[in-house]
Amino acid sequence: MSESPILHQSQLQVLRQALRLARRELRGGLRGFGVFLACLFLGVFSISAIGSFTAAAKAGLLADAGALLGGDLEVRRMHQPLSPEQQAFLAERGTVSAVAAMRTMAANPRRDLHALIELKVVDELYPLYGQLLIEPPQPTTQALGQGALVEAALLKRLEIKVGDPLQIGDLKLRISGVISAEPDREIRPFYLGPRVMLSRENLAATGLVRPGSLVTYRSRVRLADPSRADAVIQELQSAFPEAGWRLQTWQQAAPRVRNILDRMSTNLTLLGLCALLIGGLGVSGAVRGYLNGKLMHIATLKCLGASSQVIFSAYLLQILFLGALGSGAGLLAGGALPYFLVFTIGDLLPIPLKPAIYPQVLATAALFGQLIALLFSLKELGIARRVSPAVLFRGYSGNKRQSPGRKIWAALVLLALLLAVLAFFTSSDKRLAAGFILGGSLCFLLFRLLASLIIKLARQLPRPTNPALRLGLANIHRRGAPATRVIFSLGLGLTALVMIALVQANLDDLVNDSLPESAPAFFFLDIQPDQVAPFDQTLSSLPEVTKIKRYPTLRGRITAIKGVPVEQAKIAPKVAWAVRGDRFLSYTAKQPDGTHLSAGSWWSATDQGPPKISLTADLAKGFGVQVGDSLTVNVLGRSITAEIANLREVDWTSLELNFALIFSPGVLENAPQTHIAAVHVTAAAEDKVFHLITGQFSNISVISTRELLTNVTRTLDRIGGAFKAMAAVALLSGFLVLAGAVSADQHRRIQDAVIFKICGATRGSILLAFAAEFALLGLAAGGISAIAGSLAAATILKGPMNVAFNFHPMVVLATLAAGISLTLVFGLAGTWKALGQKPAIFLRNE
Repeated sequence: MSESPILHQSQLQVLRQALRLARRELRGGLRGFGVFLACLFLGVFSISAIGSFTAAAKAGLLADAGALLGGDLEVRRMHQPLSPEQQAFLAERGTVSAVAAMRTMAANPRRDLHALIELKVVDELYPLYGQLLIEPPQPTTQALGQGALVEAALLKRLEIKVGDPLQIGDLKLRISGVISAEPDREIRPFYLGPRVMLSRENLAATGLVRPGSLVTYRSRVRLADPSRADAVIQELQSAFPEAGWRLQTWQQAAPRVRNILDRMSTNLTLLGLCALLIGGLGVSGAVRGYLNGKLMHIATLKCLGASSQVIFSAYLLQILFLGALGSGAGLLAGGALPYFLVFTIGDLLPIPLKPAIYPQVLATAALFGQLIALLFSLKELGIARRVSPAVLFRGYSGNKRQSPGRKIWAALVLLALLLAVLAFFTSSDKRLAAGFILGGSLCFLLFRLLASLIIKLARQLPRPTNPALRLGLANIHRRGAPATRVIFSLGLGLTALVMIALVQANLDDLVNDSLPESAPAFFFLDIQPDQVAPFDQTLSSLPEVTKIKRYPTLRGRITAIKGVPVEQAKIAPKVAWAVRGDRFLSYTAKQPDGTHLSAGSWWSATDQGPPKISLTADLAKGFGVQVGDSLTVNVLGRSITAEIANLREVDWTSLELNFALIFSPGVLENAPQTHIAAVHVTAAAEDKVFHLITGQFSNISVISTRELLTNVTRTLDRIGGAFKAMAAVALLSGFLVLAGAVSADQHRRIQDAVIFKICGATRGSILLAFAAEFALLGLAAGGISAIAGSLAAATILKGPMNVAFNFHPMVVLATLAAGISLTLVFGLAGTWKALGQKPAIFLRNE
């Protein structure tokens, strides 16, 4: 009991001495810690910036969820508006605003220019929530009463301006203003055309709405008590059980967008953590280089009576202080990002941001930063603690790197586990986080083993006759050589570079190779049954049209799988899109050309039996169904249960016209429907066919395949922009690591250069020896990095991104060449200082 106060006093004395020593060390400035601070700043900034943006977006969505949906409750149905009875039922429960949407063509009648648009028809109560911003400013009812509102993109596309006429279907009207902000605009990956807004009174005059037209009718309800939205849904379902509509509350609208944000945030955060882990190698190199330069100083302190505990504590306090400094700067920059975005491009963002300081986000990022700083510093601190005072008398060569000790190893394992737990539980996608943790651990283990193997192999290789090569090879395996650390740091850095380069190259493939040679030039939608014959005749008369593929089409929603409602069915995430809403479907008696059946058989051309369905094989796998099972599809309010007759293999990348669901004959023929056609045209005749069809059939919508892919490209570029920014952070961290890995052993190289000079070596031969050493280490690390980076890229692309992986050998070789060249440049630049040292200075010290 009497020893406790004495022990406590001893610990306080150690802390006081360590603080005094740390303060004196820091007076000399931060020289040698540039890489340390930069790596921590970049990693913590990326994580805090992503987290702050996501939190601000979620807060903005929650604060404006009603405007995002357009009401407290939305009732959506395809093809048909609500019946008077249904409208009256809703009107009894709140204020109802009716909105309709469809895709069609708009034209500049003065110049015969046409463009696909997304038409939105609103009533006098629109919008129930939020504000529609118009330029020039004017009341919505006034603007729509005088004409149409359009997005600025349409003005450029049709070469028109406010006040000019616009042709939509059979209606010609004036452009009264430009939409600058639409409160309830759906957040989608991309839009097929600019928005045009009309009043409900003008819709009938367009002549676009016919039986089977692809019109989405939405009725938004503003309730006196928004919390009753779920109760009203229950009442609607009880009163109209077979209505065939989709019901959504304001509480469900924001989470869908938040889920997208969560997935994006998870991917970017893990990429940011990757940058931080790579930066951790820079942290380790910086600490090692700093402590290597302090060996004599540490030995002197020990000779003067300083204990290992005091020395360890003093340098640990420095690391903690510098870690807080680098992380703090990253937190300030990351936390300020939402404010910066709102100030600079707030009006251009598709979602509202609510900038604020989010303590949980910043605390998580700070914890990541400090864990990384400690994880990659403790080993070097433990080794420095065990430096022998004899180094002061034996010189640098007498210092043999020792193990940091069991306690340090135990602390490192604990820190690694804490880092993995933090990464796992702060990620919204636990599966992706677990894969990241496993992959990172395997990479660390792989390169540690590789380093040991290369050193052993270098020791057994025959000695080259060239003196520089022989010396370079010996530098890899001699006692105290930094080869293990260089290979470890360089290998992980190059692996990250290869992974990033291959992911980017495959994303570029999506953009550059998305238009197969056999792809149709146009898709024509909303072809009315009475227009089918003249449409076919017009195209068949053109020799430039090489192929026409046309099908009747309707919209339907899968409501049950094997009798189980889709809300309760187990569906693979990759095919969950198929049950989220209405989908195009068709019917045919004849098996489509080029269709390959993987199971079952096609029905006969005269089949008029019970309903049957042909399903794509990818959906069947995701739904867990096979031939003989049933699907229930709601078409225009009518539920149809059909047996799965066969499964089809479909290559969606070919862009050929196809459907996930195809019904047998005798089921849908009498339902209101339109036709869709895919038309192959020679490139030179595309403009001719486009103007001929749009001029003859004003209601038919035309989707240009090239324009569609342009939209996809633009979307991929926007999404890829965020990933490129994070990849740039990881790339910069990798470069810092490459620089730090070579400069960390600067002190030893100065000693080596002095010894070589004394032995008669010239600067050129010393430089060549060091270059041979760096080149051999770079080639060894690069070979395994090519394999590990390619596997990591394939896992990312085939997993969360669901993109086919193509190996790009030239990209890998170019990346490795750049990385190894940078290693040589950094290494030789650092070595140049060693070559300039005078041997006499070190001989006097010895």
